[in-house]
Amino acid sequence: MDFRYLPVMIQTHRYYIPTTDILYPMVYGLRNPVAQEKINFEIYRLMLKIASELRQPDRITYITGSYELKANQRDFLSLTLGQLGNFGGAHPMTIIKALNMDVSTGRVYELKDLFKPGSNYVKRISEIVDGQIKERDIPLLEEFKGIWPDQDFYIVDNNLIIFFQLYEISPYVAGFPYFSIPIYKLQDIIVEDGILSRMMGI
Repeated sequence: MDFRYLPVMIQTHRYYIPTTDILYPMVYGLRNPVAQEKINFEIYRLMLKIASELRQPDRITYITGSYELKANQRDFLSLTLGQLGNFGGAHPMTIIKALNMDVSTGRVYELKDLFKPGSNYVKRISEIVDGQIKERDIPLLEEFKGIWPDQDFYIVDNNLIIFFQLYEISPYVAGFPYFSIPIYKLQDIIVEDGILSRMMGI
């Protein structure tokens, strides 16, 4: 058995103050204690950042939150932190953010880190997303102009999942638009020996 690639052990923690109740994960038992500390710091920091973005200074904001593990294998951890803010008004607001981390080093990956320099991954992914928008007839607030270079994403099995926040490209009723892209469709531009190639087992 290759112990390097065993799933990371996760404990659920609770952040609770009046009007705020959030469940979030912490990792433990990693071979590299520095990486473990960095990963837990990034999770905790993002959890507080989301709550801060939801909290309204001029009204009472009730915030609840939880998390989902998307990938926990091959020394890679991909997860989302989601929180809902209820302001007593019309629509509550939800924010979902992802963290994608190398368990052996604690490095947090942005979308650009997955692809070769100069590969124009933004254009490539944008074209795939645009095709899925048309195919699925997703309602838009305005014409789709493409993803951001630091677009939200996570990884599930052999798929790169690109997603958008509420109101980012579509009306509230459409929820969070998610776009699943098989990694093999991007294989020619992914970093060799990088996270995506590791997830594909190549």
